[in-house]
Amino acid sequence: MAARAALMALVTVAAAAVAVAAAEPGAAAAWMDTSDPPAARAQKLLAAMNLTEKVHMLHGSGSGYVGNVEANTRLGIPALKLNDGPQGFRGISGTSTAWPSGLTIGASFDVDAASKWGTAMGVEFYGKGANVQLGPGLCLARVPKCGRNFEYISGEDPFLGATMVAPVITGIQSKGVIANAKHWVDNSQETNRHTVSEVVGEREEFELYYPPFEGAVNAGVGSVMCSYNKINGTWSCENPNHLARDLKQRLNFSGWVMSDWGATHSTSITAGLDQEMPGANFMGDALLAAVKGGSIPQSAVDDATLRILTPMFQMGVFDYNNTGTLQTNVTSPAHNALARELAAGSMVLLKNVDKALPLDDTVTSIAIIGDQAANPIVHGGGSGQVVPYYVAAPLDSFRARFGIVTPPPGPSNCSEAHWTTGIDYRNQDSQTSAPAGSAMDCCNLCASRGGGQPCNAFTFVGGTCWMKGDAHNPVKDGSAVSGIVRVAPPAPAANCSSGSPKRCIYYADGTDVNEAAAIAAMADVAIVFAATTSSEGSDRTTLNLTSNNGQANMLIEAVAKAAKRTVVSMVQPGAVVTPWRDDVDAIIAAFMPGQEYGNAVMDVIFGDKEPSGRLPLTFPAFEGQEAFTPSQWPGVNLVSTYSEHLEVGYRYYDAKNLAPAFPFGHGLGYTTFAYTGLQASAAGVSVTITNTGSRDGAATPQLYLGFPSSAGEPPKQLKGFSKVDVKAGASATVTMPLNDRSFSIWDTASHSWAVQHGDFSVMVGASSRDIRLTGTLTV
Repeated sequence: MAARAALMALVTVAAAAVAVAAAEPGAAAAWMDTSDPPAARAQKLLAAMNLTEKVHMLHGSGSGYVGNVEANTRLGIPALKLNDGPQGFRGISGTSTAWPSGLTIGASFDVDAASKWGTAMGVEFYGKGANVQLGPGLCLARVPKCGRNFEYISGEDPFLGATMVAPVITGIQSKGVIANAKHWVDNSQETNRHTVSEVVGEREEFELYYPPFEGAVNAGVGSVMCSYNKINGTWSCENPNHLARDLKQRLNFSGWVMSDWGATHSTSITAGLDQEMPGANFMGDALLAAVKGGSIPQSAVDDATLRILTPMFQMGVFDYNNTGTLQTNVTSPAHNALARELAAGSMVLLKNVDKALPLDDTVTSIAIIGDQAANPIVHGGGSGQVVPYYVAAPLDSFRARFGIVTPPPGPSNCSEAHWTTGIDYRNQDSQTSAPAGSAMDCCNLCASRGGGQPCNAFTFVGGTCWMKGDAHNPVKDGSAVSGIVRVAPPAPAANCSSGSPKRCIYYADGTDVNEAAAIAAMADVAIVFAATTSSEGSDRTTLNLTSNNGQANMLIEAVAKAAKRTVVSMVQPGAVVTPWRDDVDAIIAAFMPGQEYGNAVMDVIFGDKEPSGRLPLTFPAFEGQEAFTPSQWPGVNLVSTYSEHLEVGYRYYDAKNLAPAFPFGHGLGYTTFAYTGLQASAAGVSVTITNTGSRDGAATPQLYLGFPSSAGEPPKQLKGFSKVDVKAGASATVTMPLNDRSFSIWDTASHSWAVQHGDFSVMVGASSRDIRLTGTLTV
């Protein structure tokens, strides 16, 4: 509220003057009196509007900004300018920051980081002239393969989502931009998203899927976006139970509900939809006619209009003279630095055997392996994607750290090559394999590992040198070998620094797995950069890493066998499987880190930054461990049934007593912590955290409660967490508050929260499976 008060105090005289001048002749623009509260100002403006002007507010177009509601010049109502997306301004490439994704920020378990993220995005959206940010994304990661999980800050836990979203909303809206919580609700899959019906029980909605949105509502979010899917047979954007009753009445949401783009199916204002986006198929002339004809009361239009106007006043949209445009470049060195900080702080160290990380000055040679080292994926696709001015590639970041100047591509490395037994032969026309040739000497080969065609007689395909058919071909028994013959390139010379000690970087893109393994064996440590991605519009088909043309797992396994020490850095939009995890020394999960990936992961690998992220969702031990039935996902006959009830994410693994590869909340650091002194009451739980290691670090104690068996809840659920920095040898006391809601379940008979009585198990630990302290609390 203080931020909003400060915001409203910064009234521009110019904006007020425009509003007064635009009002009807002789009429004072009473709604421009900033001494009135926003709701009162909205009421005064509503009284001055005619029905057509009110209906005008209830639909928009899609040109320029993703969504637009044109200004009302008569009354001085500013245009609404809505734009994607949940992790940065999407539109004009290279003019905004590609921030870490929502799920990545969720992995930080850090409300301060969430606040910085939201505030910085608010600055950039405002600078672009937008006054509505279509984000953050809040849906629960019910389906590990959901294509939009990377957008959603909640991960698989409702308490995590509700806690992390509040500072994001406050941050965005403190900068004069209205936040938009999406997608309400049960948008747990992209498969058939425009037609599928999600069949969900009331208890599951209130205990699992509503809380992140409730957190946004309690933080004062100005708008909510309803989703494409149906809920229990009724379209989300015309579902009175979920919009008018649950969201607006039971959760007390006072802002407006807009449709996802094209998700309006009827003139559904009485069901709780306030604004159609984009276009006016249902909420334009059809709505106007329905009101005039008496089938829809004007009070519904008044309510919807007020719900839009009030947040506009609250966030200062009427009072600022925002001159930003789509073309404005809102990037800055400060935001680049913050993006790097946030990405590093969200990285999760999954494994670190024998202190494989951080690297120190004794490491003088590093093998960088994988196509993701040079051209990394850093974001998912769809409306959540931002194209930045640059992406820090790990290969470039590591070379820069070693002071290595990268040689330009071209025919700079000439060496003698030999045809050897077992070389591949391909016909120039069909490109199909043919029998291998026999050993024979060949000419001097001028080959550059930089790619391209450094010599007329040769070409590069996927990093491998091929000899053209019209070049000086090798011969066998006096007959020329025609077509294109693959040449095994010489072992690459390392890029090395000129200083002392000499430090070298070897690089292999991984196209040739054997070559990558050979290079890995040459260095002190090998780092494999691998990834998979996802996008709006489709779900993933596998939880495996898919980089290097789907050969990422094979590449990692080959490198692990050859290297002295193997580190894997993964970019992923959610959970992945890691079948090679027992064979490598260290694993970093970076999620979708944004433009600063290379710099941030370098900071973590060398120990400049602590890897203080924690898993916001469970990583299964193998593909299919989550055991969805077809009726649960993707659904049968366009119906997806939530028959798992409350057993989602780690709740499922606990209920079924299954061992995942890496549990919810897991994450290592470069120091160790002891947990002591558990004190529990109905008001909160306190523990003492002692840094028992030799370097400063960040601990993330997590509080889980186990309900009395009569409550019918999963074995444990997150009810508190905190991130605390503790210096080496020092201690800190952490208190995680509790309240009645912490001990309640949703009662479907009374349609309200009901406190459960009995003995609650109190569990505090470093993850959902690494419980350090236990106790009992009687309620």
